[in-house]
Amino acid sequence: MTPTLLSAFWTYTLITALTPGPNNILALSAATSHGFRQSTRVLAGMSLGFLIVMLMCAGISFSLAAMDPAIIHWLSWAGAAYILWLALKIATSPAANDGLRSEPISFWASFGLQFVNVKIILYGITALSTFVLPYTQEAHWLIGVSILLAIIGTFGNACWALAGHLFQRLFRRYGRQLNIILALLLVYCAVRIFY
Repeated sequence: MTPTLLSAFWTYTLITALTPGPNNILALSAATSHGFRQSTRVLAGMSLGFLIVMLMCAGISFSLAAMDPAIIHWLSWAGAAYILWLALKIATSPAANDGLRSEPISFWASFGLQFVNVKIILYGITALSTFVLPYTQEAHWLIGVSILLAIIGTFGNACWALAGHLFQRLFRRYGRQLNIILALLLVYCAVRIFY
């Protein structure tokens, strides 16, 4: 990879990992409501699911040209449904200041949610088909970059969870309002999938 291509790769992946999306909002919400330590199960499930999805994206992007474009359409609908479900869960969850501290979602729930997260699927397919496949189709490069993409995504989730932890007192004071704002942002994300 040339320095220009590497620069473009890092810019794309870091901006995508750090901009709001379902995982980042879930990480922020979990850390705000339950603290960083209690949220590690959520983050770990997201990270493992993210890694597996990135490896799957390597296979998908490798054969994307032969795929039926309708698959992407159905994937978009599944992702929008996931985002709306997540918005509903956040909007209806008790705010931290309500005194009803439930447990954060489980490792397996956050793991499973990765398989319908359109943002990370498109992130993986775009990065691999733009920055890797035009230059090499060797399996070790596809796998290596897939692992790197998962690490970058995990970094983005951890940043949002850390923000939730650091601003926990403020977020707890305005928990109901924060949940509504986060839910509305997720609804916006779901709508933007189609427009």
